[in-house]
Amino acid sequence: MAEKDINALIGEAWSAHYQGQHDVAIEKFSRILSHDPDNIDANWGLGLSYRSLNQNEAAREIFLKIKQLIADEVAKETDTAPGRYVMLNRMVEQQLQFLEQFIR
Repeated sequence: MAEKDINALIGEAWSAHYQGQHDVAIEKFSRILSHDPDNIDANWGLGLSYRSLNQNEAAREIFLKIKQLIADEVAKETDTAPGRYVMLNRMVEQQLQFLEQFIR
């Protein structure tokens, strides 16, 4: 799948998520991930869509995957200034903390 097509599908998936069509969003995000499994944006949307459907264990697994993807990207950074991944990591931690209350 071409990057242009992936970006268009990401837009459609986020639109479905924002409209409360979480099953549709999950299908679209999953389709993207079948071609680009390390796409942080698509993984993030998938995690939020699962969370919106109270599929908390599935959401937790996705956010743990995102945490690893972020760690991999941070390891590649050569700049000593914190990049965008520092903020994303904080956001993942917040999602995981939220989900813990439902999984115990």
